[in-house]
This record gives sequence, C-alpha cells and structure tokens, in this order.
Amino acid sequence: MKRISIYFFLLSLFVQAGSFPGAVGTIGSDTLSKDDPAFVAWASGNLNPVYGTGVDEIWKTPRKAFGKATTDGSDIVCLGNGGQIVMTFPRPIRDGSGPDFAVFENGFSNTFLELAFVEVSSDGVNFYRFPNRSEGSTAVGAFGTVDATNLSGLAGKYRLGFGTPFDLAALAGEALLDRQNVRFVRIVDIIGNGTVLDSVGRPIYDPTPTTGSGGFDLEAIGVIHQNEDVFRIVRSEPVNGVFQLAWESNPGSIYRIETTTDLAVWTSLGTVTAAPTLGVTAQALSLDGAAKRFWRVVWLE
Repeated sequence: MKRISIYFFLLSLFVQAGSFPGAVGTIGSDTLSKDDPAFVAWASGNLNPVYGTGVDEIWKTPRKAFGKATTDGSDIVCLGNGGQIVMTFPRPIRDGSGPDFAVFENGFSNTFLELAFVEVSSDGVNFYRFPNRSEGSTAVGAFGTVDATNLSGLAGKYRLGFGTPFDLAALAGEALLDRQNVRFVRIVDIIGNGTVLDSVGRPIYDPTPTTGSGGFDLEAIGVIHQNEDVFRIVRSEPVNGVFQLAWESNPGSIYRIETTTDLAVWTSLGTVTAAPTLGVTAQALSLDGAAKRFWRVVWLE
C-alpha cells in the first residue's frame, strides 16, 4: 500500500507539470550554457531602444548586452515594462541544424523568470515573432514563481548564465524573411499581468509589477550558426547619369567600394559604413565618362 501511495504522488507531480522542457539542471532541458562551445559570435550592436516603464537610468545600458554572456546579474540592459530593443551582430545569423541563437536574461533562480517575445528580420523592416506558448494559469506577484515547463518560444525561460535557444526553422514560410541572412533580433518585454497573449491566445504571466529594473533584463545573445558566405549585390545599373549600386549589408560593418576599367587594377573609391537600420546599403557612383567601367564591394570588418 505504501508503494501505491508513492506512485500516485509522483504521478500527480507529473500531471501538474507543463508540456515543455524544464529548468536548468532538469532532464530534457534545452538550455545552453554561456560556455557552450556551440557559440561562435555574440551581439555586437543595437538600434535605439524604446524603454518601457519602471526602469531607472542606471539600467539603460545597451552596451552591457554586447559580447559573451556572463554570470554578472548587473551586466544587462533593462527594457522596462513593455520596452524593446533591436540587437545586431558581426555577421548575419543563418538557419542551420537545431537552434541558431540563444537569448540570455539575468534571472536569479530557476523560477524567477522575466519573459520577452523574440522577433527577427533580415531587412530591418519586416520582423517576424517566434511562435510561443504559455500554459501558466494564475497571476504571478512581483517575486512570484514561474514554471519553465509551461513556457515555449519566449526569452527569459532560464536563469542567469543559461540561454533560451531559438531555431529559425520555426519561421519557415515567411516570404520576406531570408533565414540565411538574419541581421536583426528584436526583444520585446512582456507585461506579465495576463493582458498580453501568446501565439494561441492564452494569457502570459510573469513577475508583475516590477520597478527600478522592471521588465526584461537582456544579458546577451549568442550566435550558433553564422553566415560566412559572400554577400549579394542587389542593384547595379546606370540611372540618369550615375551608377546605382546596392548590396546586402550588415549593420555596423564597413565596406570599401572599388572600381576598374580593365578588371586588372582596382582603385578604391573610399569606405562606406553600412546602413544602421536596414539590411541593404546603397550608393550612387559617378560614371565619369568611361566607355566601360566595373565596380565591386569589399567587406572590411
């Protein structure tokens, strides 16, 4: 009889758990440690953040989210309640086998989890949100607990030093997303009082309300699959007496434009910093009366 009691107690615990991988250290958890050798690069830049409510000036520090994830809970940019930020990378993220990048938050335990939506873009204009689920059914106080097994597709699922993985294959079929050239990742804080809904219309709950450092605390974004291929020229044509040249570019990168008339000796026309908010940079170049002329773009850094 004693054995039967233990059996039903364990079964009860199992039934109460959610549908998704659990916290750091549990069997089946899909988290990635900051020291995982799978990471080949880290976020290196950002566009202007839009801060939400409840965040002090001391935490409005985007540069602290650059580079490798740490175990320093203050090495973050705090988005505030409902805030958002777009992060950029040394090279585009590509869709490989399994997760392609991971987002790190600074939760101090396996159950104090502040959540955010994750969206990606290849062109800086069209952003696509990862499908997400939240199976929690009750409100969470300012320092309440969240069960990681209730969460899928939301950043902040794991504590400090451990990233939540995202696989670009989940966004297959989005016509305006080039999954081999993802240049922008947008993190959008969730106000977890149940008014914000997941992908299937269920309320999302996380510790609410929070002040001072309210909302999602972005610690880092690690890249697993990075695009090392040659970028593409998307426009090259003479228009109204000038040569219009445009190429796929990575925000923050520097390019050199070169020209030649014989394909043997190339002359530099100077360097160009990539458009900061778009995935394409354009230049209008002088034709200078040459009967035949060629141009090329060299990625410097």
